[in-house]
Amino acid sequence: MERAASYNFGIRTFGVHINGIVKDADGIRMWVAKRAMTKQTYPGMLDQIAAGGIGNGMGVHESMVKECGEEAAIPPEIAQQAKCTGTIQYFTQSELGLQPETQYIYDLELPAGFIPFPRDGEVESFELLSIDGVLVHLKNDDFKPNCAVCVIDFLIRHGFITPENEPDFLRIIDNIHRPLPFPGP
Repeated sequence: MERAASYNFGIRTFGVHINGIVKDADGIRMWVAKRAMTKQTYPGMLDQIAAGGIGNGMGVHESMVKECGEEAAIPPEIAQQAKCTGTIQYFTQSELGLQPETQYIYDLELPAGFIPFPRDGEVESFELLSIDGVLVHLKNDDFKPNCAVCVIDFLIRHGFITPENEPDFLRIIDNIHRPLPFPGP
C-alpha cells in the first residue's frame, strides 16, 4: 500500500529523522534543512538534515543511510556513524483523519568541515544553527510539526530542555513517547 493511503485506513507509518550535529568550540550546533517551496506538504518549513518514510522492504538503518544520501549528499561512510537514540510516537490529525506515526531518531555527528547540499529537490537549503537559534525557530513554529518533535526530543536528551527550565516538561515527555495501540514491525 502507498504510504500516502495509510491515512484512509488509520495504518501506522514509520520513518527516520536524522539530527545532523556539529560539536566544536562553539558547543553543539545543528544542521537544519529548509524544505523546498515545491513540496506538497509544509513547503518552506524547517526540517531535520534528512528524514523520510521507511520504504517497503527496507530496514530502518538502510532507510536512514538512503535518506542521508538523497536529501543532504551525506556519503554512506559518514551516515553509517549515526546512532539510533530511540523513537517518538504520536498521532497526526488532518482533514484526512488520524494518522499514527513512529519516527526512529538518529543523531549524526558530522565533521566540522562537512557542508550538506540539496540533492533530490526536496530541500531548498541548509543552515548550521546554534542551539539558541534552534530554540528561536521552535518558538516561532518554523519547523514542520513532526520535525519540531524530533528536535525537542534531541534537546531533552542533551539537557537543553529540563524540568528546571520547562514547566511542561513531563507533559512533553508523555506526549512524544505515547504508546500506540497499533501493530508495527
